[in-house]
Amino acid sequence: MVLILCVTSLLINLGFTIAFSSAFMRYRSIENKQHVSLSIIIAARNEEANLKKLIPQLLKQDYPNFEVIVALDRCSDNSKIYLQSLGDQKIKVIDINEVEPNWNPKKFALDQAIYNATGDWLVFTDADCTPSSNQWLKTFNGHITDKKVILIGVSPYRTDGSFLSYYIQFEAFMTAFLYISNALLRKPYMAVGRNMAVRKSFFEASDRYELHKSTTGGDDDLFIQENSTKSNTQVVLGRESLMYTVPETSWKAYKNQKIRHLSVGKVYKVHHQVFLTFFHLTHLSTLILLLLSTTHAFFFPMLLFYLFIKLVSYRFAAGKMGVNINYIMLPLVDILYAVLIPVIALWSKLEKDIKWKN
Repeated sequence: MVLILCVTSLLINLGFTIAFSSAFMRYRSIENKQHVSLSIIIAARNEEANLKKLIPQLLKQDYPNFEVIVALDRCSDNSKIYLQSLGDQKIKVIDINEVEPNWNPKKFALDQAIYNATGDWLVFTDADCTPSSNQWLKTFNGHITDKKVILIGVSPYRTDGSFLSYYIQFEAFMTAFLYISNALLRKPYMAVGRNMAVRKSFFEASDRYELHKSTTGGDDDLFIQENSTKSNTQVVLGRESLMYTVPETSWKAYKNQKIRHLSVGKVYKVHHQVFLTFFHLTHLSTLILLLLSTTHAFFFPMLLFYLFIKLVSYRFAAGKMGVNINYIMLPLVDILYAVLIPVIALWSKLEKDIKWKN
């Protein structure tokens, strides 16, 4: 009985993996050569050190028509002084001293930055990120067409040699593997606010953040949930389109960050919640049933088949995205991912006091 359940669960999970990796074959790069005006939108709270890394990289972008709008949320550091000291007309600083009632601080900061934006498109990123190249804006612009109003990209994590950083890198890859493949299958359900763009006129015509303005998190995926369709969303892939970020340095910090990220899942559309729950449960059940089948003669063939399909599928998808993952650690991080995501997702549903920045 255990063997039958194991084979069934394994085939379902690998069926998902193959289907989603195959979706990357649908990706086609677009070459829009007309330079539209772009407004880079950043919300920051006491991020002076990170802004000193990010802003110079943004100002070096090989793109003729853009501005950088930084909304400073009640900062007590020297972020404002640093930004003003650059003396660059491309930079606009929005200094927020008080958040309006019933607003999440980050969403309020983003809303204020967008209100002051003059570009035709809003390009979102975070203060703790850096673009992979000076072609980042040009790559996003190249995917703009008249029919698309939302562009979603990939934001991988850098590694520092620690096991935690390799795990976070893999977990971010899996997040992108799922949302990018589903967007390519014309079923978009989320994006990451570190690397996405929205046509400003479309954003202004939408509910903006009004429906979830008090919710911590979700400025990216909840916007996609409410506004993205199979025909208005375009995927942006490739090494030059990436926006890198840095991993947390402790498991506790990672847990808190992931609780914040996953907490908005409870307000996803029901069919998206069902899909994600089913995917993660088949992943976890497959590994548990494999563990219970260690004494069976078919254990090693099943394990090798499982690892082979995962390796081939992930390498193909990662190549299309332009990201790197540590394949030597794949068995370990895959097991950890299968266990941690359901546990933290459940934890996030029970957590009451979730904050953006203290």
